Amino acid sequence: MKRQHILIFYLILGGLSAPCVTFAASNIAIFRISPILLRQNDETTITIKGTGFKEGATIDMGAGIKVLATSIASNLISVQVAVDSEAKIGFRKVVVTNTDGEKALRLIGLLVLRCKNDCQFKGNVIPVHDKNSSAYRTDCTSTACHKGILSETSLDNSTATFHVLKVKKLKVIPGKTDDEKCLYCHKDTDLVEYSAGNLRRNVAISLCTACHTGTFYK
Repeated sequence: MKRQHILIFYLILGGLSAPCVTFAASNIAIFRISPILLRQNDETTITIKGTGFKEGATIDMGAGIKVLATSIASNLISVQVAVDSEAKIGFRKVVVTNTDGEKALRLIGLLVLRCKNDCQFKGNVIPVHDKNSSAYRTDCTSTACHKGILSETSLDNSTATFHVLKVKKLKVIPGKTDDEKCLYCHKDTDLVEYSAGNLRRNVAISLCTACHTGTFYK
């Protein structure tokens, strides 16, 4: 434990000269990343200093770290990220890829630590459900927020709940991932403060009538 604390302190001070890999005939490079310490369930902004960055570049930090928004200049990238509640603990490499295929790789770019408390979502739930917000999230079931909905059970164990049946068992809802299936039905999740009475109407009825014909929804 003492050695781990020393290493973390060393990383914070920037003492670890993590290798930056640039590819052949490449003019792009990563010099520094700050902060380098993240925790599970964090939502924060990371700055990447370097050279050769181009508008439209993509940033990859590995599974469990979702890029929400980016601001890119030639020598500085600002990245808003969300860390999954079960993101793998340990060091992460960071890759910046320009639209022309040029890449820069920081082998030890980030260190993900375990969340401090219960890994529950912290913040305002309205913008994360708003498509027009920079904080909009599409990782519905891969975070603590809605993860349990695909493993929930009914009072009668022989009867599957709606989401388990439609998403996991019947697979009738279009989408390659569970989250894509969520967004197929929940296209507009209209969360407004103090509007709990309206929260059930977050699925377009026209989607339901594609399978459920008759007068039930009329």
